[in-house]
Amino acid sequence: MSEIIFSDTLATQNLRGKVVVLTGGAQGIGAATVTLLHQLGAHIFFGDLDTSKALALQSSLTSSPSPDSGTIHFLPLDVTSYSSQLSLFDLALSHHPQIDIAIQLVGVPEPPGNYFSPSHLNLTTVRDEPLPLKQNIDINLTSVILFSRIALAYLSSTPGSNKSIILTSSIAGITEAPGLFSYSSAKHGVIGLMRSLRRFTPSQFNGIRVNAICPWATDTQMLGGVKKNWEKENMPMNTPKDVAKMILQCAADETLNGKAVFVGGGRGFDTEEGIDRTLPEWMGKENAEVFLRGQEVLGLGGDWVDK
Repeated sequence: MSEIIFSDTLATQNLRGKVVVLTGGAQGIGAATVTLLHQLGAHIFFGDLDTSKALALQSSLTSSPSPDSGTIHFLPLDVTSYSSQLSLFDLALSHHPQIDIAIQLVGVPEPPGNYFSPSHLNLTTVRDEPLPLKQNIDINLTSVILFSRIALAYLSSTPGSNKSIILTSSIAGITEAPGLFSYSSAKHGVIGLMRSLRRFTPSQFNGIRVNAICPWATDTQMLGGVKKNWEKENMPMNTPKDVAKMILQCAADETLNGKAVFVGGGRGFDTEEGIDRTLPEWMGKENAEVFLRGQEVLGLGGDWVDK
């Protein structure tokens, strides 16, 4: 895999003054991303369901700004509400003539309840609809699809160059994740969304780039009860800032598009490069050749949906 290295110089050069819309941001990776963007001089409009933590972050960042600091605005946000997401983008446009970067960071862990456990699943319990599983998908995947649609409309309707969308998947979105039934399914879906957009958006939406971030174990509230054993075994762990730097690199680097960036132990790697390079090995040489020809025939997929 090709390593992606954060460049502070490139981030400073390409992100200062940029207008960023970000979902999440009150804590963890989101808060680290908001903080770095603010320090670099970006104009941030972020939404989160946790109003108290979001306002505390906003207050701490604006209480003693440096001459190079950007601006920051917060709006309470429920990503399962389409109108709520629209309002966040509208807020940005009410202050600036353009939006440059859209970053999706909202995510929730697997819901408790043992919905697939043999000891809890039988012909009686299966009759109860597992609403928490549906809600998990709504937050971790459906809202991301809607966010991407809104972002494309707003980013492409305003002037500016080097525009990009960054989506948040997970290591559970590119590998197997036993027990994470809804979470892993949703995060795999985010990778599928990125892949469906990465050739489509640059040609159809004035060069807008799309990338996905896939963090491994990160020191946030999402790690929950796993953290203790993880540290006991001396396993590598990201800090929220490590992941935030990879997000900023995807936003700043005009050469990055269609990447699924695995972040582990503080380092970032492009997993898509490995998948593409080894296609003949895992698909078979003949199948790979025919598949690539088929992709050329399908083009950007317009015949699937344009009737």
